[in-house]
Amino acid sequence: MPITDMGSYVTTGQEFDSHWIEVNADRVANTLPVFVLPDAYARTNLTADVAAVEAAITSQESADNALSIAANGRDSMRVALRQRMIDFRKLADYRLKGSVYSTALQQTPQAEASEQKMLRALDDMADLWTRINADSSTPNFTPPLVFADGFALAAFQTAVAALRTRYRAVVDAENDARIGRKQRDALLQPLRDRFVAYRQGIEVEYGEQHAFTQSLPDVYPQAGSTPDPVTADGHWDPLALDAEINFTESTNPNLASYKIYMSRSATFDASTATLIATLLAPASQHRTTAGLENSGDTASYRVVVVLSTGNESSSNTVTITRP
Repeated sequence: MPITDMGSYVTTGQEFDSHWIEVNADRVANTLPVFVLPDAYARTNLTADVAAVEAAITSQESADNALSIAANGRDSMRVALRQRMIDFRKLADYRLKGSVYSTALQQTPQAEASEQKMLRALDDMADLWTRINADSSTPNFTPPLVFADGFALAAFQTAVAALRTRYRAVVDAENDARIGRKQRDALLQPLRDRFVAYRQGIEVEYGEQHAFTQSLPDVYPQAGSTPDPVTADGHWDPLALDAEINFTESTNPNLASYKIYMSRSATFDASTATLIATLLAPASQHRTTAGLENSGDTASYRVVVVLSTGNESSSNTVTITRP
């Protein structure tokens, strides 16, 4: 199959490798030297390059998974601590009503607040909680201030420190994913150029009508057969607790499947998007929580029509925020 997405570099490379094996076997049988490109690039080089791309793709998938796990861990802890801030305001306002502390309670940041704003608010809460626990002069209150479930200041401080660690883990995972993506992408164009050079070399060596030329794998999808894109929309379903993505069905007779891609942001980035589902026709809906694991998360999705010829077209972007 031609190159249509990241994974197809490997399958296309394997097709070229198999073709090259057949060519070399025929040449050896006819006492001819094996086929090599002008710069002495041989089939073994192609095999190694395809394997390197496959390893880079697999490594990047691992890096992306590590980033997703780190982000989910950060977000779940951030949500939990933000709820503690909300509950702390209620607790302190009730237990210390009328005191200087009840009027000094900090505002709770939005769920999507930046790392700096969230940590500053948590630090402010820890500082105020420390002052409350150290002050025994407040009427009708005996420190320390403790939640009904026993959650105390020390546990809160430990949790805030853990959140800081998780924020850093996300930064490290983002760097790993970004570097890995650059390293992977640097391998793609040279490999694609080798596919093109091989096709040219076989045609020069054997002529347009030879079976080896006629059976060459395609590098690019056939021209003139790009399908019409589907139209997509979607929303968060509060009852099912997932995102519902709906799309019009393709009427192309060569329809093979639909691919659903996701970006963890309000804008879709094809270079970093993750394939989250492949749907066989007929299909017009997909439900998912990918990218929307926690309250306040925003993700963008596209539905790609894939033909049996390898041609593709992408829908409009659907952006969904989990309440």
